Amino acid sequence: MVKKSDKTYEERLKIPILGNQNTKFYTKSGLPIANGYIRIVIGKRGPYIEFDENQLISENIIIPTKEQYRLYSDKVYYVEWRTIDECNVKIYFQLKKVDYADYVEGLYYISPFDLKTDKLENLIDKLK
Repeated sequence: MVKKSDKTYEERLKIPILGNQNTKFYTKSGLPIANGYIRIVIGKRGPYIEFDENQLISENIIIPTKEQYRLYSDKVYYVEWRTIDECNVKIYFQLKKVDYADYVEGLYYISPFDLKTDKLENLIDKLK
């Protein structure tokens, strides 16, 4: 049950919903992940920062060996990528539309809980 004092995801975000090309994103350990973002999508499973391929720093992310089957399966909705540092941040590359969020096929998504920027250590306030 949501209390009146609980803020929505949008109210708790510390970065704008609409993106820009200037924000630099890092994992919590400081690994550079992206330069700029498109927007933040808020669906039933929470907020996700949306990136295109040109914004991601490709040499700092990989598809884990156990997830490579997703590249060839017609049953999966996303390809799982991970950062190459100890944070092991999960990155979704969207393959198909879903009914619980406005994810776009061909774009990448990362939880704002897993990242920081050059100016902010926390991109979203946690619930108390």
